Amino acid sequence: MNATFADRYTIERELGHGGMATVYLAEDRKHGRKVAIKLLRPEVATSLGAERFLREMRVTAQLAHPHIVPLIDSGVAEDRLYSVTPYAPGGSLHDRLRRECRLPVKDALRIARQVGVALDYVHRNGYVHRDLKPANILFVDSHALLADFGIAHAGGTADQEVLTDAGIAIGTPEYMSPEQASGERDLDGRSDIYSLACVVYEMLAGEPPFSGLGARATMAMQVTATPRPVRALRPDVPSTVERALARALAKDPRQRPPTVPAFLDALETEGLEGGHFFTASSRAIAVLPFVNVSPDPENEYLSDGITDELITALAKVEGLRVASRTSVFALKGKPQDVRAIGALFGVSEVLEGTVRRLGDRLRITAQLTSTDDGRLLWSQRYDRELVDVFAIQDEIARTIVDTLRANSFADLADPVPARYRTNLKAYGSYLKGRFALNTHSQEGVREAIQYFEQAIAEDRSYPLAYAGLSDSYAQHVDYRSVPVHEGFERAKAYARQAIALDETVAEVHVALAWCLFIYDWDWAAAEREYRRAIELDPRHAPGHQWYALLLASQGRADESVAEANRALELDTASVSVRRAVAWVNYYARRYDQARHHAERAVAMNPTAEESYRVLGLILTQCNEHEEAERVLREGAELLANSSYPRAILGYALARAGQHAAARAELSALELDASRDYVSPVAFAILHIGLGDLAGALSWAERAYEARRGWVAYLKVHAMVDPLRGEPRFQALMRKLRL
Repeated sequence: MNATFADRYTIERELGHGGMATVYLAEDRKHGRKVAIKLLRPEVATSLGAERFLREMRVTAQLAHPHIVPLIDSGVAEDRLYSVTPYAPGGSLHDRLRRECRLPVKDALRIARQVGVALDYVHRNGYVHRDLKPANILFVDSHALLADFGIAHAGGTADQEVLTDAGIAIGTPEYMSPEQASGERDLDGRSDIYSLACVVYEMLAGEPPFSGLGARATMAMQVTATPRPVRALRPDVPSTVERALARALAKDPRQRPPTVPAFLDALETEGLEGGHFFTASSRAIAVLPFVNVSPDPENEYLSDGITDELITALAKVEGLRVASRTSVFALKGKPQDVRAIGALFGVSEVLEGTVRRLGDRLRITAQLTSTDDGRLLWSQRYDRELVDVFAIQDEIARTIVDTLRANSFADLADPVPARYRTNLKAYGSYLKGRFALNTHSQEGVREAIQYFEQAIAEDRSYPLAYAGLSDSYAQHVDYRSVPVHEGFERAKAYARQAIALDETVAEVHVALAWCLFIYDWDWAAAEREYRRAIELDPRHAPGHQWYALLLASQGRADESVAEANRALELDTASVSVRRAVAWVNYYARRYDQARHHAERAVAMNPTAEESYRVLGLILTQCNEHEEAERVLREGAELLANSSYPRAILGYALARAGQHAAARAELSALELDASRDYVSPVAFAILHIGLGDLAGALSWAERAYEARRGWVAYLKVHAMVDPLRGEPRFQALMRKLRL
């Protein structure tokens, strides 16, 4: 190496290396100073072109600024491109983050401003950096300097490749803007603003918004996923900083601050020109699960029910956003800093409380807290008779709205009293039914059916109880793997009864739509019901979630992904919604995105078998057979001797070439079928994996006759691709009107 630069530089040691180049510490023999020589890899030069790099280095040499590392020299030595800059003895921001993980907020904002003024200078001179990251921020006497303009380019020019034919990323995936990651050519300064926001996020949170999943998966996440709010990881970060970061990390460049100074001002103030970036975030509340402090733990259904009713009441207040039930109940029993909760759900206030029942006496305490600074805004205790529970809920909702008006939201509408004032026995049974159904277990479904039937016996005009009964019978089919006819016919009948009682309730339309979709295969009628539900309640996450699956089954990939993402925005903590996003991306053959969401679903609830199943299928389609087998075996352990996990495992084993192991799973299924019901879908899946197309078609036809829900996805399911050329399969598709 020394021989290469013997006439000018003496190489002392390697400072570091990356995907594109190696950097060496050297001495400039002519001037007697320390320098850093960056030597590009030969394959990078071959792929991107030496002349292009030299041209860009000549341009960036013109960028003279106190917070930019100047370019001293550049050229070609032994067919290898190199650049020379002054040596920065303070190391890089990357080095500091490795030592400290997180920086003090004050330090992070100071570094952001120093780098930002340099970046603004670059933009005002007509260039885009394109590789802003901690490794390219260096320190001299605690002053931050922006370095490495090796891939900077004039903004808006036509040759801004993001990925070369050789597969070498131009930029770093963890800090790429969505437009850079997706290959757009007309990048402007807002792309660098996104990258700077990623760096600031990492300085504060200890990790970039997306990382650790491989280059392509990370790039896919930059395009599709929403990062966790920074205060969910670092509660002491000011809310103004969080809002500024959220705007700068917007997927659409038009929603980001227009200039770097605007972003820097937003980091340190309430926002551009004194406004708020996310008025929705500052006009939002989370109702945490009220805690049952009664001597009898059985009264937990009551505390959960009161929480539900308050969420429902406040969600109807025009101008106020309320965190979803699934999101807040994910925190049940887990004490949290209110600032972290504010960051997690994007809310400015948190309502929490306790419920204590002694006989027919009820004591409810409630308090409202600001997530900005933990300040208590309001608290109250209610000692009443149990019969007054509805009035208490209305009173709390009214008081919350009045308190919010007094603090900042003068234009909020009045809360609407709950529509259904049934008798206490029916209400109690209904709450117990929802409590049981939300356990998402076979036993819970059985209990839910009993409780909803009790509620209806007490009040035959209670539409929500009928809707709950419909949901229960539909879930009963899934959890027990039983013949579907009786369950879905009952589910449809109860949903129609609920609609007859009150067709303006979104939940009842969603219940009917699911039956029409997955059982009747009446695609048009199901879509009408989903659209009606969303029209009645645009913020009803399950409506968007299940509608997304219907759209996916019809091959309407973009629409389905959009609906699924909308459900995720509304209910970020729902494992079911997260899994649905994975499924629709799987059906759309967008495996990177599907894998990300399936992995998140597993991480959120490691006991949910279906999450392992969809992740295993994704890995199998990506030919990652060892990992797929590991995931599927782990999931199968959660439901011992269950047919679907066994069938998917056998399918994956067959795809991996382990035919003997796959046939062993088939034999086990056949033994199960001799003793109990096994869905024909399980056999169809295994025969597809084993390459027995005739057998697979026979079982698929049986699945059609049995009206199994799997058949609804035949148009888009990658698993059945080997069958598509078969006349019997085409006939089956015609019968399904697909």
